[in-house]
Amino acid sequence: MGDLYLAHVGSHKAVMITCKHFRTQFAIERARYAAARGASLLMLMPPYHGVSLNADGPSMLDRFGRIADAANTILVLNALLSGVTLTMSFLVRLAREMRRFSYFNVEVPFATAKPRTLTDAGGEAILGPFDGEEAITMMPDLDAGASATMPGALLPDLLRPVIGHHTRGRRREAALPVVN
Repeated sequence: MGDLYLAHVGSHKAVMITCKHFRTQFAIERARYAAARGASLLMLMPPYHGVSLNADGPSMLDRFGRIADAANTILVLNALLSGVTLTMSFLVRLAREMRRFSYFNVEVPFATAKPRTLTDAGGEAILGPFDGEEAITMMPDLDAGASATMPGALLPDLLRPVIGHHTRGRRREAALPVVN
C-alpha cells in the first residue's frame, strides 16, 4: 500500500508513513524502506505493550535512536493504543538530543494541556505538537498550542479551514460550523 501511494504522489505532497513493530530491527528496516521510497515523515510509536521496555528508560531511548538513524524526520505518536505512555520529559529529551524527533502527536488523557507543556519545555526543538483523537478536541488543543491535527483520513477538507482561521487569530470563525 505504501509503495503504491508513494509512487502515485511522488514528490508532489509530503507523505507520512507509519513505522511500528515490536522488534526494533524490523522497525528499522521499515523506516529505511519508507525513507528510500520518498516518505518525508515517519510516524513512530512505542512497541505495543512496551514489550518489557521502560517508557522513559534507556532501552526506549536506544530503540528510538536506532530507528531515527534510518529515517529523515520523525513524528512520535504518544497514544494509549501502544500500552505505553511516554512522559513529556521523555519527548522533550528526544527532541533535544535527537534532532530528527521534532513532531509529536499526543493522544493521552488530558492531552489538551500537553502541547503547551511540550513547546514550553522543548522550545525550538519542537516543530509541531499535534492534536490527535480524530480532532474531537481540536479547538481546545489548538488553543493550548497544538499546531495541527492528526485526524487520520477523517474530513481533512473540513478541518483545514478551522486550522487556517485559528492560525490567523480568527478563533470565532474557526469555531463556526462549516456549511457547504
